[in-house]
Amino acid sequence: MSLEESIAKQIGDTKPLDVERLCLDQAKCGDNLAALSPYKNLVSLSLQDCGITSLETLPELSLLTTLKLGDNRIKGGLEFITKSPELEKLYLAGNMIPDIEALKPLSKLTKLEWLDLEGNPAKEEDGYSAKLFDLIPSLVVLDGKDKGGEELDEADDDDEEEEEEEEGEDEDEEGAEGEEEEEEEEDDENDNYRAIL
Repeated sequence: MSLEESIAKQIGDTKPLDVERLCLDQAKCGDNLAALSPYKNLVSLSLQDCGITSLETLPELSLLTTLKLGDNRIKGGLEFITKSPELEKLYLAGNMIPDIEALKPLSKLTKLEWLDLEGNPAKEEDGYSAKLFDLIPSLVVLDGKDKGGEELDEADDDDEEEEEEEEGEDEDEEGAEGEEEEEEEEDDENDNYRAIL
């Protein structure tokens, strides 16, 4: 199935600018990614196992935070990924990236926290992990491990985000309860005042 056909099947009648997520794994797109151009509001895009060797036609997706390009044949040209400055998670496992030099363009992604390069020749380079954490200061997790070498899967990361959201919701609820109690106290005072009169 071509890239265009895969997109059409997934989004149906949804307008391109209303589409925020696309999973197009195994679509036969090769190096022609121009069909993605109308989807400017994407925040998550998956193009795994699509036979991609070049990212030159990857359009500018300024809101994209997650990009999955695993199991392709990418060797370089990572500067085209930097057209997505909001990128936080980048999956490049199972490609053919030869060395750290080819990864240097990723230093421009100042919000990149999660990077997966498992199965790339670059991983065999001496000092691989330390070099990448130095290259990308914002990086928190590389190949499932933090800077100290402790394993951290994506579920753990998502759990932390959910906990933060829940804490925020609890604080909002507590604030609302406090306001309700104050209103009840004011009503009681008004009732007592009327009774005295």
